[in-house]
Amino acid sequence: MANGQESKAPYTMRFDVGTIKHLGLQMYSTLPPVIGELVANGWDANATCVEIDIPDTPLDVDNSEIIISDNGFGMSDDDIREKYVVTGRDRRHDEGSDETPAPYKRKVMGRKGIGKFSSFGIAKEIEIESVKDGETSRLIMNYDDMLEKAANQSVEFPALSPTGMVTSGTRITLRRFTKFNRRRIPIVRLRKGLARRFSIIGGQNNFEIVINESAITPQERDLTTLLDMDADGNPYVWDYTDVIVKEDEDWTVSGWIGALDRTTPNLDGIDRGIVLMARGKLVQEPFVFEAVVGQQYALSYLIGELHVEFVDADEDTIGTNRNVLVWDTDSNNALKEWGQREVNKIAREWASKRSRDNQRMLDQNVLYQDFVKKATDTGNRRALKLADQLVRQTIEKNPTASIDDLQPIIQMSLDFLEFDAFLEIATELVEADLHNTGTILNLFKEWQVVEAKEMARVTNGRITTIEKLQTLIDQDALEVPTLHNFLKEFPWVIDPRWTMVDDEVRFSDLLRGQFPEPQDLPDTDRRIDFLCVREGTNLVVVEIKRPGLNASKSQLDQIEEQVNFARDYISKNTDPDLHYKSATGYLLCGNMVDKFYVREKRKNLAQAGIYVRLYSELLAMAQRVHKEFIDRYNLLKSARIAGEDR
Repeated sequence: MANGQESKAPYTMRFDVGTIKHLGLQMYSTLPPVIGELVANGWDANATCVEIDIPDTPLDVDNSEIIISDNGFGMSDDDIREKYVVTGRDRRHDEGSDETPAPYKRKVMGRKGIGKFSSFGIAKEIEIESVKDGETSRLIMNYDDMLEKAANQSVEFPALSPTGMVTSGTRITLRRFTKFNRRRIPIVRLRKGLARRFSIIGGQNNFEIVINESAITPQERDLTTLLDMDADGNPYVWDYTDVIVKEDEDWTVSGWIGALDRTTPNLDGIDRGIVLMARGKLVQEPFVFEAVVGQQYALSYLIGELHVEFVDADEDTIGTNRNVLVWDTDSNNALKEWGQREVNKIAREWASKRSRDNQRMLDQNVLYQDFVKKATDTGNRRALKLADQLVRQTIEKNPTASIDDLQPIIQMSLDFLEFDAFLEIATELVEADLHNTGTILNLFKEWQVVEAKEMARVTNGRITTIEKLQTLIDQDALEVPTLHNFLKEFPWVIDPRWTMVDDEVRFSDLLRGQFPEPQDLPDTDRRIDFLCVREGTNLVVVEIKRPGLNASKSQLDQIEEQVNFARDYISKNTDPDLHYKSATGYLLCGNMVDKFYVREKRKNLAQAGIYVRLYSELLAMAQRVHKEFIDRYNLLKSARIAGEDR
């Protein structure tokens, strides 16, 4: 009988099933807060390290485990009976102290004695094994068993023999998952979530969190490194040190609020909003104090971290799930009102400062300087004034726009310098007598010519681009990176609806590894490259073959297999950065084998969203799509010349 466990009485827990459901299943449904409660328990046990082991494969409800281990002082058999299995025990009150024992004397994070139930939000089985002073205690809490004993409001957990895997501290093992089943846990998101939940990570506090043998660093917590920079290279940040939130009270705030350069968290994985911390732990999920500001768009750029120790001092003003504050107390209400004032002030200051910075950067913009010089050289002061007014008003009204966003406006102004009719028509239209319909119609006719001329210029440019591509490919003058980048820059050569796409290098590399070509394959049959691009929520797989290749059924089978592989990968993927719902495919080649089964295969593939594009078809398609605009320009130009002759 190892450690005499078999002779120990079972551990008895008295509980209300409604409370368990509320605290576990309903309040904790995502991984960071669940793991966060167990990390906080490790901190309160004077641990210097909490290790988290998470499978890097999709979770299996029957076999997968998540293990959280700490090297703290552990729990004895009496500790488990008198403290751990007691629901709602207030540790700070019962022990008469809100600090842990020496040598660290840390401020205790736990309070309500209910964090242990958080794991039921994602798993049905929680195994606890702990060692204290050489004594090992072990039990398993099973959610289904607790439901069966709900009427008794009491359940017994057998005292189990040690596994021999724990020599000190406490080890928590989660099994039988109700969340993430058959899905892979996004480790990067978990790291970021835990890093933001704890400010006590690092050597200064003798505490580290390790996920799959990789410690979360203090640098991962420092979100100020992600803040947007002003024209002088300084971050948009507002700092606070012991700021009093209400006069004659000792409620103080320290920390920072800053602005990022984008609103969406998809690229950086950071939830927008300001978190509130107390005792080194998050007590309020990201929010903006429910502020309503004139510059409402600014709120989606703000992040921050404020430390508000008074919310977890003598009076407990934190919600049951420990990640949202209760606002109907004097101190918290004062905090909320202070926060709303600060967010309003920051939104105004940020919008104003961002506009001034953009104005400064505009004056330094090379393209804009080029426009000013050319407009000045041509003596076209009206064009300069119009473009300058347009750009600067855009900056003033939209401070979130970057100089990159203004590039098209500047480029358009630069392009229209050669179109004198543009400015003349705009001026005449403003000054025209609205009762003189003939004048207005003639002005619109002139503008149609200008508009059609510009469309014809773009159209001819596209056709020239495709012809150049055809020539270069025929001459075998294109290297793989050149062709890859060309199609990325001009995606409309594949599909006229596309104007801009995002290059998906990860999928291109994945397909190259999954579908290598045989070493003995002739050069004429080899692919030039893979190109994978994002079209909204659709992944487009493009296999680029050489122009001399006549695609056979085997090549069509191969593109079908590649697209099906991509679709299967998307359906199983759990990476939050890859929001794909579908996949389509294109095979670019010179021609096709002239067999009925090849032609039928092409038709069937098209119905399945997989298309064959011949290089000759690309040019013909562009000419056909743009023919209407070219004809329109020629017709209008002829009509104007005929009118002038009369």
